[in-house]
Amino acid sequence: MNTADEAEDVRTERHASWAELFFDLVVVAGVAALAHVLGSEPDAAALGLYTLLFLAFWLSWTTFMLYSNVAAGKTRVVRLMIGMFGLGVMVASVPGVAHSVLGHDGDTHPTIVFAIAYIATRVYGSRSWRRGEVLLDFPVVQYSAGLLPWIASIWVDGRWTLVLWAVGIALDLLLILAVSGDKLLKQAQAALTTRAGTRHGARPEGKLPVIHGVSVDPAHFSERLGLFMIIVLGESVVQVIGAAAEAHYDVGVLATGLASFVLLAGMFGLSVVFGYAGLPHLRAGRIPARAALGLHCLVTGVVATVAVSLSSVMKHGSDPLPGQGRWLLCGAVATYFALGVITGVASHSSDMQRTISRIITGIVVPLLLGLLAHGIGGRTLVACMALVVLAHLWFERRMAPAEGGA
Repeated sequence: MNTADEAEDVRTERHASWAELFFDLVVVAGVAALAHVLGSEPDAAALGLYTLLFLAFWLSWTTFMLYSNVAAGKTRVVRLMIGMFGLGVMVASVPGVAHSVLGHDGDTHPTIVFAIAYIATRVYGSRSWRRGEVLLDFPVVQYSAGLLPWIASIWVDGRWTLVLWAVGIALDLLLILAVSGDKLLKQAQAALTTRAGTRHGARPEGKLPVIHGVSVDPAHFSERLGLFMIIVLGESVVQVIGAAAEAHYDVGVLATGLASFVLLAGMFGLSVVFGYAGLPHLRAGRIPARAALGLHCLVTGVVATVAVSLSSVMKHGSDPLPGQGRWLLCGAVATYFALGVITGVASHSSDMQRTISRIITGIVVPLLLGLLAHGIGGRTLVACMALVVLAHLWFERRMAPAEGGA
């Protein structure tokens, strides 16, 4: 085996460090805190705020996750710790932001604190890269254009705060979709050459500062995405347990807890055991890292939403869920399976028959329940969702030997 092969083996065998896992736990704590936003009867405003705050946590996590992925053994643990502190401030501000924005209590301090912590965390994370490095897979984490509306939001209040936050997040998402890392690298190299020539006259090319592109370590990248999904699912179980501990204990609570656990454990099976990088039905190396990261954001957000719905069912007992709560649970489960259909088709792991069955059982059935199950108790609804997930698990397990043989 030559030196290049040995280096590749070392790269493939790299795993997430303890510091990286510690960092992930703090971010997921922020995701769990978002339960304060949706409450028991979520409306459009609550769902919009929930989405904005989740994306803020996810983009902050992505910035540091990709830094440690590329830096590998040169990752500075102190830098991760400082990032964790900023995220901790964001987490602590979530309940206050929810009361300020949704409760209209007039106290703007929590929103200001959250905005400043988010800006500082993102800027600090974007400065983690070594001089001359351009991340080809996800260049948005190195740039701060999307933070300008967040900075402006510090001096406004009311609805304009959320509008500016939404504009900032939208700018980042647009950069994710539109900006090519290769194109950005060429522009940076051209700009550096022009600037150097203007300031110092003609230089020998070898003396110019070096700008080069870097890419993620695929094995470490997929592991971090998978671990993040596992932690989100674990935190979801904790939320359900916490809600059950506050409810009056009876057989119904026990049955709801069992169905909730089956639902979340089934998502673990589909996303981790029969999936890849925390994404259901995905296969290794089938889609670009940027696409996997974007889908990961959606899937983890949906799983976190399911956890909030399950906790709400625990509180409502056998009573039917309010219309918004019912649609939140059914819509989240349907979205999870819709994203699974997308990853299955994109990674060519699904034939036509399997795709159609996933659409009918995973998307159509939950949506019909959301539309028609007005008088069905929340506990029955959770049991139906658990049966849907179990059916998918059974099908995946049944098809796994055939795929292995192929």
